[in-house]
Parts: sequence; C-alpha cells; structure tokens
Amino acid sequence: MTNPIAPLSTYAAARTSLLGLAEQRGAKLSTVAHPLTGPDGETLATDVVRFGAPIGAADRVLLLLAGTHGVEGHAGSALQHDLVASGRLDALPDRTAVVLVHAVNPYGMAWSRRVDADNIDVNRNFLGAPTATGADDPDHSVAYDPAELPGNPLYDEVDQHLNPTDGEFDLADQSFLGELLEFYGRVGDHAAMKTLSGGQYTHPAGVQFGGTHTSWSRRTIERIWSEQLAGAHLAVNLDVHTGLGPMGRLTVFQTADDGESVAEMGDTWYPEHLFRTPRVEEDPLDHGLLGPGFDAWAAAGGPAGLETATFVLEYGTHDIYRGITAFRADNWLHHHGDPTDRTGREITRFMQEQFFVDDAGWRQDVADQGEMAIHTALDSLAGA
Repeated sequence: MTNPIAPLSTYAAARTSLLGLAEQRGAKLSTVAHPLTGPDGETLATDVVRFGAPIGAADRVLLLLAGTHGVEGHAGSALQHDLVASGRLDALPDRTAVVLVHAVNPYGMAWSRRVDADNIDVNRNFLGAPTATGADDPDHSVAYDPAELPGNPLYDEVDQHLNPTDGEFDLADQSFLGELLEFYGRVGDHAAMKTLSGGQYTHPAGVQFGGTHTSWSRRTIERIWSEQLAGAHLAVNLDVHTGLGPMGRLTVFQTADDGESVAEMGDTWYPEHLFRTPRVEEDPLDHGLLGPGFDAWAAAGGPAGLETATFVLEYGTHDIYRGITAFRADNWLHHHGDPTDRTGREITRFMQEQFFVDDAGWRQDVADQGEMAIHTALDSLAGA
C-alpha cells in the first residue's frame, strides 16, 4: 500500500526536501527566482526538475505542476517528492522526460494564499495571446486589452459581502453567508458560481481577481514550456489542486471537445474521475485557465506539431461554504489586516487547513489516487 503523503510543511521545507532528493537521483535542476521573499524572508522561486531525455531529445514529456494556486501546492509538492522517491524516474524510456514544476506560484504557497503578490488568481490569468514564447525576461508584464477582458456583471452585487474593509475581522462571523445564499436563490446556481469563482477583472482588491496584465507566474510557466518542450511531439500537463469536491475524492478536470485524441486520452486514463468541458461554451463558468492557456501557447509558438493535454488533478477538502469563508478571510487579511497578529495567524491556519486537511485518511487518499493518476499518464507516455 502507498504511504500517505507527508504532513503539511512550509514552502521552504518542501522546496528543500524535493530539490535535495531530486539532485541525489540525478535530475537536471533549474530555477527562476521570484523578486519577492516569503514571510520569514526566505527565497522564493519556481524550480524545474527534469528527469529522462535532455531538452531537445524528448518526443514525449510529462509535466507535473504544483502550486498554481499557491497554498494548494503542498499536496502537489508531496506527490512530486514521492514520485521521485519511488525510483520510477531513475530510468525512463528513450526520448521520454518528466518535468516537475515547484511551484508555479511560489509567493502564494509561501504566504498560504491562493493568489500571487498582486492578488491575481493565476488560474484565471491566461487571457489573450501567449506572452513568453521566445521571451527571455519573465519580469516583462504585458497589459491585456481592457475591451477583451471577460465580464462578470453580477460581481458588484456580492463585492461588499466577499470583500469586507472593516478594521477588525471575526472569522467565526458567518452572517455574510445569508446574503450569498439569497443571491444563489435569486440568480441560480450557474450564475452564482460564475460570479463567485469564475474570475473577475474589475476589482483588483477583490477575491477571484484574474488580473489586467500577465502575471509573473504566467510569464514564468510559459518560459518553462518554451525551454523544456523543445523538440517534443506530445506534452501532458498534470496540474495538482485541492479544495473542490467531496473530501479526499479525486476529480480530473479537462477542457477538450469530444472526438479529440486528448479527450479519448482522458476517457481511457481516468474514466471514473473525469469531468470534461468543451473548449467553447455559450456561457462558460471560468475564464483564463492554465490548461487552455497551455494549448494556446503551443498553437501560437510551441514546437511544430506539438500535441498538448492538461488534466487538473483536484482533491476535495471541506465544503464550499468553508471555502468561501477562507477566500474572504484571506483577502481581508492581506488588504486590511496583519498576518503576524493573532487574527492573522488564525486566518492563515484556516487557509492551510482548507487546502491541506490535517488528517491521515485524507493524506492517504491523496497518495493513493495521486499515484494512480500520475503513473497512468506516465505508463501511457512511456509506451507511446
């Protein structure tokens, strides 16, 4: 039986553990330094760990991403560590590579936030043309055309309930949920979910802000794709997330159309876990997702003939109301509070528990289903 993933640690400890083990196992390491530091002054970076065929010599590449949503990265980091420790990557087939990215949003992982230093939800930030193909400087931000930013017309109605500006905050006060439940009942589930979680681009200090420019994390991951996928014909992104769905249950999200080869891939690999949405919807729930952004990057300037697929490995934690409470509290803390005082520490712990459940059974579920999901993809790519 697979051992449970390790208990929650800090970003710095998780990073040190993974990189040390990967170096011992002979991986090729590279790093993109983040311009800011963590809460204890620690270095922040997006680290790239490569096993197998060198850059330019791999036809097939499996990428395993942790920390697109910052604080959610602890589960992904643990799965990366356990994959390296298993020895599976020590002797990959010819022309096959595995690339671990730790962490896509290191600032959020270190500060126990889903968002980055600019309050941007990185998984709502992949809008417009890809920016980093052929670029050398991931610090060069590109503004999006305001006329092309997705709308979220109902967000104004819930802004005051989601983003309090008072000088004090009581985590136990759940009175705001009554207003949100009334909103749900009035507009319907789809419109409410789109408003609350689909991304908004008009309130920079609000929850679910997707950004009006390319984030550091978007520019960095596009640079990594450009470097690591040179010469590849097939690249699969496994992007690990937590916080949505039944406790401990894996849901695999994919954006693809029926009949595509990558859709058939999802049906074959994850038949019991797959939830697929079409590439074009009349009223999409989400905007700016990394998966479609990966496809757009490949189409715009990736290696010729590169086929791409992204599967989001999402592990359920607590219920949606606790999740909304966590988003709301965290957003208040980093705009109006102090992360070092008693309230700040309480909110930080609440965020950590929302996205990494302090329970051996949950950690076992993540390990078991993660091993299945990762090794299924690797088995298929290695045999392609």
